Amino acid sequence: MRYIPKYFKPQEFLPNDLYAIYGVEGLYLMDDRILWTMDALRSYFNKPITINNFFNGGSYNQRGYRNDTNVGAKFSAHRYGRACDADVSGYTAEEVRQVIKDGKLGDIMKYITRIEDNVNWLHLDCMGLPRETGQPIEFFHA
Repeated sequence: MRYIPKYFKPQEFLPNDLYAIYGVEGLYLMDDRILWTMDALRSYFNKPITINNFFNGGSYNQRGYRNDTNVGAKFSAHRYGRACDADVSGYTAEEVRQVIKDGKLGDIMKYITRIEDNVNWLHLDCMGLPRETGQPIEFFHA
């Protein structure tokens, strides 16, 4: 295994059908940069973060790795394991985005290249050029 999240269960990143087949090994489908970033965000905010929650009766199943071709964009970063949609308990998505825009997270965002703006969830991904090239985080509208 590569990076194993400290604060998240594998099924929080995987849809239920893939988790049923692969279990923890399904984390190979996720990019380590996203797994690490989600752990770092959980540590920073010190609050629960919801990605997928199907395993405890919730409705979220495609917010990490996305294998349902009827959900989202054809070439979504989710389909490559390079994105997560999440909710940080006690914060709106806009409040979390503002913390990021204000630069308060520093090194925690070192792998994130794109963040979806003007939605009521937090979408982070690491598609495109790595941030080491000096590019800023792109805030986009899907």
